Amino acid sequence: MGIVANYYIRRGTRIISDAPLFKIPNYTSDPAAVTSYVTKELKGKSKDEQRMFLSLFNAYPKDYMPFYGITKTNALPLGPDSEDAGLFLTVARLNHSCSPNANQTWNSNTGTETIHAIRDILRGEEITICYIGSDKSCRDREGRRKELAAVFKFECHCAVCDLAPEQSLTSDKRRAEIERLDEIVGQGDLLMLHAPMALGSCRTMLHLMDEERIYDKRVSRIYYDAFQICIANGDVARASVFARKTVEERMLCEGPDAVGLEDQKALIDNPQSHRLAGLSNIWKTGLENIREYDDQEEFNVWLWKMADS
Repeated sequence: MGIVANYYIRRGTRIISDAPLFKIPNYTSDPAAVTSYVTKELKGKSKDEQRMFLSLFNAYPKDYMPFYGITKTNALPLGPDSEDAGLFLTVARLNHSCSPNANQTWNSNTGTETIHAIRDILRGEEITICYIGSDKSCRDREGRRKELAAVFKFECHCAVCDLAPEQSLTSDKRRAEIERLDEIVGQGDLLMLHAPMALGSCRTMLHLMDEERIYDKRVSRIYYDAFQICIANGDVARASVFARKTVEERMLCEGPDAVGLEDQKALIDNPQSHRLAGLSNIWKTGLENIREYDDQEEFNVWLWKMADS
């Protein structure tokens, strides 16, 4: 089963907002504990909800009892660092792609798992999400397939994994470079010691991700990294622009009610409020130095200028 668009869906549209059928506190891999908890939860649900749960795919029919197998296959963490998980009846129907057209996020403000279109979706196109974490989605095709086979018991045949050998090798190289650059930017000392290199890595990652058609939450994270590089070096003007791009991308992927979005919005008008502000003034500018260009290419030259240093 899967979910298919029956009309044109524009990028940024919230497609699904799904409350959990039940939450599993302190979710563990202990089959007996999970089975006991799920059994109690299901007793309080309607017959239709029970049937819908039992109709979900079970990747482990020979390994575990059904309740645990279904939950292990379909439960999602309630946030990237959460020990709790949720079972979402509608979101569970979404299939996987290594180049998905939708992004899933747990929104603790609304208590729902939200699905947003991260690129325009045509009528008749299947809506897909990525089952593996962003740190693993940039693995080569063999690595991704091994991860998916180990956890979900299927071999991926998405558009990326089914590329011809030469095209697949090119894709693998791009994804490996994204992963390498992400590690470079993650080294905090680069903010000060090699700021142009760090900013250039952000720009290159965005370019490679566009070539790979990756438009998930990592895009906003890269813009936020660029913001931190600029504000740490006193460039208030470009920091403000990168803060705005961070917010715009988060709204596209997570919606206007995204957790922590208001704090990031505040950085647009007041970049100096960030904890890294003032560490250096080597690129010192003010908000009055924000440049506006009718030509997007000229604007990008200004925005990324230090990346060429």
